[in-house]
Amino acid sequence: MRIYCGRAELVPDLIRFFEEQSDCVVLQVGDSELEVSLLGSYRHDRHDEAVERLLAKFWLQGGGAHGPRAVNGFN
Repeated sequence: MRIYCGRAELVPDLIRFFEEQSDCVVLQVGDSELEVSLLGSYRHDRHDEAVERLLAKFWLQGGGAHGPRAVNGFN
């Protein structure tokens, strides 16, 4: 799932957060954009929901004032 952060200064924190998850692979694909994949067997919709739950957890832990915008790979 592609995630657009909107603020490039948040990217290192998001990368660190996703790298701490045992089933996550994260790749920076732009100044303020990440590609996040979860390891395991997920249907496309379930995968995206799981990534969005992780994003919510990041923001609840004080990750930033405004959350990133998740964009699926088809946009």
